[in-house]
Amino acid sequence: MIEELQALTATLNQLAELDRYNQWIYERIEPALGRRILEVGAGTGNLTEYLRRADREVIATDVLPAYRGQLERRFAGDGRVTVGSFDLCQPAPAELLVDPCDTVVCLNVLEHIEDDLTALREMRRTLCPGGCLALLVPAHPFLYGEFDRAVGHFRRYRRSSLRRLLGEAGFRVTRLGYFNIVATLPWLLNGRLLKREYLPAGQTLLANRLVPLLKLERFFGPPAGLSLIALAEKS
Repeated sequence: MIEELQALTATLNQLAELDRYNQWIYERIEPALGRRILEVGAGTGNLTEYLRRADREVIATDVLPAYRGQLERRFAGDGRVTVGSFDLCQPAPAELLVDPCDTVVCLNVLEHIEDDLTALREMRRTLCPGGCLALLVPAHPFLYGEFDRAVGHFRRYRRSSLRRLLGEAGFRVTRLGYFNIVATLPWLLNGRLLKREYLPAGQTLLANRLVPLLKLERFFGPPAGLSLIALAEKS
């Protein structure tokens, strides 16, 4: 567990430098965002920076006290951001059920939860009627490699299985597609063939610089990708 936390923290620190990449993720989920957002697994706040725009109310949660502390320091004095705890292995906090949100954002978190169906059902309980879930998960089981193991991933998802899982959890999928097709080959080489437990810094920085070109995938709907992004309504 300590090794997983160290690897995860190193990854979050690395991703914090990828401003274009984080902006790209935000743009992909923005159509689903309402005024009151619950961010599950906010980590150190890399995407919270974007979610708090447009005077939205953001409840940034994480199960780890160290990350909650960083969130509190990072957004101190910002009335738009409230920091809290939401353990997806436990029932949803009572205060979130009393005052539901219109959006739940869960990015690169669900794969860390062994019982992902129950986790999705608990997130659904925090949504108001018709509320929306914005979900990003790693794609393609064949890409599962040493880095996935190092950061505590239980799985990577198939498109069909994710759609079915969301349906079982009580969501109606409105959009489901692959994200970042260019990164699939480097991920396969690093994680499966070279068995690396880390993301090479040079590759991630290059990917960040290339985001304007990577965004062109929206014109052809990529048949594969490093991740899957789903937007789904509470049914």
